[in-house]
Amino acid sequence: MGLRRRSMLAALPLLAAAACSETGGENTNRVNEINRDRFVSGDGSNYRWEDPGERFDAPRLTGTAVDGTTEVDTDDWAGAVLVVNFWGSWCPPCVAEAPFLAEAAAYFAEQGQGRSEGRDVRFLGVNIRDTDDAALAYERRYGIEYPSISDPAGRVADRFVDYGLSPTDIPATIVIDAEHRVFSIWRSDFKDAETIIADVEQALET
Repeated sequence: MGLRRRSMLAALPLLAAAACSETGGENTNRVNEINRDRFVSGDGSNYRWEDPGERFDAPRLTGTAVDGTTEVDTDDWAGAVLVVNFWGSWCPPCVAEAPFLAEAAAYFAEQGQGRSEGRDVRFLGVNIRDTDDAALAYERRYGIEYPSISDPAGRVADRFVDYGLSPTDIPATIVIDAEHRVFSIWRSDFKDAETIIADVEQALET
């Protein structure tokens, strides 16, 4: 299975979706705008699996959050789209993208407050090679309200080696669809919240 996953990563660089009519739906237009202008990775570092049949199962993630008390188990979020971000407080690109992740998480939290069905989106951080105190200070500074699993040894990150990631590849973000299959992988930091939102919107639609 690992070889299949690696070959898929090598063979399927993230491609922009075909442009739609400018008179189409607002969400569709926004997704296509992001795809055309920002989403395609020239160096092949980002990937998306448009066809649900070509996606592969994401591993179950469990652990204790950096607050030392919250227990996280992604099986508890069955049916939700997941955004899993690997980060460290010592990582400058992680610091740069933190406000955008916080903004995107707040956007979907508001969307999910009984206003729209089928829009359950959960954000989860994986804090690597860090202390819990440093991680908590980081979360307070940037308004990160979603949990982050404490992973000082990189053991959670190691579970994604067959997906083309490693504990040294941060920041990295994986969007997981509602069936808990990998929808997209980002191996670079986000430059705005709109890019994250557009990608998750597309995951919600497929």
